[in-house]
Amino acid sequence: MPDVLVSSLSFSYGKKTVFDGFSYEFRGPGVYLLTGRSGCGKTTLLRLIAGLEKPRSGILTVTDPVAFAFQEYRLFPNVTALRNVTCVRQPETKAEAAKNDSEALSLLASLGLSQKDAESLPGALSGGMKQRVSLARALFSPHPIKLLDEVTKELDRTSISLVLTQIARCSADSLILFSTHRPEDCELFPTTRVELPAFN
Repeated sequence: MPDVLVSSLSFSYGKKTVFDGFSYEFRGPGVYLLTGRSGCGKTTLLRLIAGLEKPRSGILTVTDPVAFAFQEYRLFPNVTALRNVTCVRQPETKAEAAKNDSEALSLLASLGLSQKDAESLPGALSGGMKQRVSLARALFSPHPIKLLDEVTKELDRTSISLVLTQIARCSADSLILFSTHRPEDCELFPTTRVELPAFN
């Protein structure tokens, strides 16, 4: 069972304190919504869990590898949207590669992207499409802990509904930490809401 355990975590950017003795236990599978006012540390907590930042003090235990859907997309510009998704799996045979392609195309379609979109380079896609490709890559990853940073911020209501449906499905066997300014978007499936304290 994937878990993220945080104990007495402290972190700051220069003189700005983001966390000061923060503790929480995230136990999967399931979805945790990270909420709170802008600047309270939602993105920073995800970056700490991913190992992209180091805490000033405290203990942070992550039991399994993580997949991260960033706010900034971080797609490879010279390969197609489909290849941006399938790159997180390493097939050993041509049959496995074909299966990955089929499953990734199905996932992209479930997020509202056509086969033409899947075969396009990221530069030909809108911001909302890039955001969904980035999300698809994280959901497609075999890693059981998914870190999703504001992955609905550029989407319309129809796209948000498609995205949330796939997040709910993935949560059956993954631990998902989902930062959002709109927790009301996720009322259609079970979640645990975590309001991050403001230390500054």
